[in-house]
Amino acid sequence: MPRPSHKDKIVQSGLAVFHEFGYHASGVQTVVDHAGVPKGSFYNHFKSKDELGLEVLNAYWSQYDDARSALRNTKQSPVDRIDAHLAAFSVSQSGCLVGNFTAEMANSTQFRDALQKLYAGWIADFEFCIEEGQKNGTIRNDETAKALAEFIVTALEGAVLKRKIEQDDRALSSFRKTMVKFLRAS
Repeated sequence: MPRPSHKDKIVQSGLAVFHEFGYHASGVQTVVDHAGVPKGSFYNHFKSKDELGLEVLNAYWSQYDDARSALRNTKQSPVDRIDAHLAAFSVSQSGCLVGNFTAEMANSTQFRDALQKLYAGWIADFEFCIEEGQKNGTIRNDETAKALAEFIVTALEGAVLKRKIEQDDRALSSFRKTMVKFLRAS
């Protein structure tokens, strides 16, 4: 009889542990203890902690697929789609795992490459939405759609850090309100 696979359990535990304590402060033993599986199970599925980290990053990112795809839903106005996306972007006190990994793992080539792909896709979703708003006159056009999209993502990650420091969701709600006003065409 084949042994049960604990891969999903390890990934979910890795997500929880890395998110709460940080990547560098978390070891494989902490992850498997959290998952309630033997350490050998880890090595049945992953060659290294980095391999798990990349899988965790993708699992975290997948949780936000619907929120990002809403930016491409042309049934709503572009400004409403951006506002809805920002409203859906909720984070725990531990912050955004993408931002946390960016801070911790930017010196690792494989993590930097993975993070650049995530950010590029996120920016492209915003850019698509902003271009539509610029064409129909609802979003300011004094900057390129790409520049505005990059600004939103960068500023949002900054607002997440501010929320983390202040332990107050108002940092994100204030950011959302200000960003929507900032983007509207005058």
